[in-house]
Amino acid sequence: MILKTEAIALQIRPWSKTSHIVTWLTPGHGCVVTSVKGACRPKSAFLGQYDLFYTCELLFYPRERNGIHATRECAPLQRRDPLRENWRASAAAAYVADLTARTTPGGRQPQPHLFDCLSATLDRLAALPAHSLPGVVMRYEMRLLHLLGLLPDLTPCPDCPPPRTEWLRFSLPAGRTLCAHRPNAQPAETVISLHRAVQERFLALRDEILHPAPSRPPPPPPENKNDEKVNFSLGLSRFLGIFISFHLEVPATVRRVAMEMMDMTQAHNDASEET
Repeated sequence: MILKTEAIALQIRPWSKTSHIVTWLTPGHGCVVTSVKGACRPKSAFLGQYDLFYTCELLFYPRERNGIHATRECAPLQRRDPLRENWRASAAAAYVADLTARTTPGGRQPQPHLFDCLSATLDRLAALPAHSLPGVVMRYEMRLLHLLGLLPDLTPCPDCPPPRTEWLRFSLPAGRTLCAHRPNAQPAETVISLHRAVQERFLALRDEILHPAPSRPPPPPPENKNDEKVNFSLGLSRFLGIFISFHLEVPATVRRVAMEMMDMTQAHNDASEET
């Protein structure tokens, strides 16, 4: 039996001197891993037919023995060439693809919503200017957490009095803020502090993702790093990084390096120091 599907290439690893192992995200089969035999031979039919971040038409033979299926044919449907021309966008796309490969359940479970979300995110990374990349990545992270049923709950408690302090306590295991109805954390519970402005930015971004408006203007470029809004955006990014590392077991270093590569303000500071 041959299966035919659209697929986004998430990872490509060498299998032998002339063959590859490719991890794909598909709408109907979730994450699948296929072997591409002879992919690197000079006259291979697979040359130029797939690459990272491509959306392809994939034909493969399903095999249950070792979870690695055999590729029959592959043809590109969407190449996203700008991701090979802009190294910052490429770093963002690589992190998003790696995060997807690490967290998507196996077993050929359908993932149509995740496939559509990843496809749209890669399109945005290929089209938007560099200063928009961190925001696109954070939106994808929150959408992925929502699809996995792990989106943090930062909704204010309706029964609590108005806030008197700028800082909240957030329980990482519970995935929610601690309010007056639960004043003490459990003995081994990991609790972090969260600024209320970060909570507000998270809730605004969550509502934007779950209830998108018909059209939105592009996000403004980053201001000086001492600007309060930039600091709160950085706080939200760090909060998401801690939460993802805790719940999805993704190494924190992977995300930190990707975000540093996308940081335009750091690039400007480095350039100023050089001059």
